[in-house]
Amino acid sequence: FPYGPGEDEGRLVASVARSLVAFSLHNELFSRLLAACFVHFVQRSAADPLSAEFDRFVADGGLPLRQFAVFEAIAAAHPREPWQRWPDDLRRPDTPGVADFAGRHARAVRFALYLQWLAERQLAAAAIHAKTSGLAMGFFRDLALGAAPDGAEPWANPGTYAHGVSIGAPPDAFSPSGQVWNLPPPNPQAMTASACAAVRDLLAANMRHAGALRIDHVMALSRLFWIPEGATAAEGAYVGYPLDALLDVLAIESVRARCLVVGEDLGTVPEGFRERLATADVLSYRVLWFEREGAGFTDPSRYPVKAAACVSTHDLPTVAGWWTGADIDEKQALERLTAEAADAERAERLASKEALAAALDRAGIARGAHVDGAAPHDDAVTAAIHRFVAASPSVLAMIQADDLAGETTAANLPGVDRGRANWRRKLSVDVEALWRTEAGVQAIADFAATR
Repeated sequence: FPYGPGEDEGRLVASVARSLVAFSLHNELFSRLLAACFVHFVQRSAADPLSAEFDRFVADGGLPLRQFAVFEAIAAAHPREPWQRWPDDLRRPDTPGVADFAGRHARAVRFALYLQWLAERQLAAAAIHAKTSGLAMGFFRDLALGAAPDGAEPWANPGTYAHGVSIGAPPDAFSPSGQVWNLPPPNPQAMTASACAAVRDLLAANMRHAGALRIDHVMALSRLFWIPEGATAAEGAYVGYPLDALLDVLAIESVRARCLVVGEDLGTVPEGFRERLATADVLSYRVLWFEREGAGFTDPSRYPVKAAACVSTHDLPTVAGWWTGADIDEKQALERLTAEAADAERAERLASKEALAAALDRAGIARGAHVDGAAPHDDAVTAAIHRFVAASPSVLAMIQADDLAGETTAANLPGVDRGRANWRRKLSVDVEALWRTEAGVQAIADFAATR
């Protein structure tokens, strides 16, 4: 803290010991800290190297960066109020009211620009440090699907988004009632008319400082499921997108940034879509829990080469959670499963564990020590399951930090926004110690031999 230890520092240090991230506290304290840093920054002369660097950043960012900063300044003046409820003359970026506001609140706009500059500098420095420390690809970044309806993108670019609808997913085995994501869909007609300019800029920004980029719900390159406002997911319909043009843009930006692309192709995938992505050298995303053949598990030798293979994801059970059934217990506790349904899932899970144990044996993964599907979870089970994925020919094999730490609770449970700390749980092991856990040590030995 710029003025020495004090109450704020004590509150922040105390929060570090908590098992959950206190986002509201961190936001409050860091907002004050950054505001204090900004006071010192604006006192620098124009000839100061940092001031000159900041000015170049603002100039390079152009109109999109400027509009974002103005949006942030208006949002700060209307806390917890979506832009749809702002005064009429502030609801579009090209109104005289917005220009007048920006002029009267120039310092707030500059502060928003300053925060973006700090984020860019820190991300760039972290990427360089990662590369020089031995990470061959550097950062593996993630591009989430869509923009928040009350965020800066729809405000600054209203014509590029459809209104009165949300994207989501139809009912399926993973979510029997379907999913409504409350995200406005991009307008495919505007996309085609602009030669996919917004997508091109989005990809370029997210590939910067990255060696790999995972695109969430990559089926959006071909189609999105639109659901009218107030309707259920079962009442939605698919809307097509310019796949060929989008793949061309993706390829151009990937080459420019020297950044490989992984497409999260899980869920309801159109026929032939995975093959089309493979032809374009977009890696598939293969998750062990979903790689099934009937009641059994697909042999790793049958995973595609052009793929990123993993055991689980942030939205799915960890290895320990899946093996112990902790995810089923949690859903029952949250009343997302009845007692009868939970018992049925536990019986099905036992059968799945036995099927996985059999697959491990067939693949020669257990190394003479048979994994018993009915036995309790231990580090040997985690190691064997990771060896199974690593035995695939897929060019990338990934391990979650949660599994190295032995976590039993997933980072996120989709569809739940109350009663559960989504995206707030801290790892029970310090980052520096992850590879010194039993699972980490074993993974290093196993992957060094096969990868």
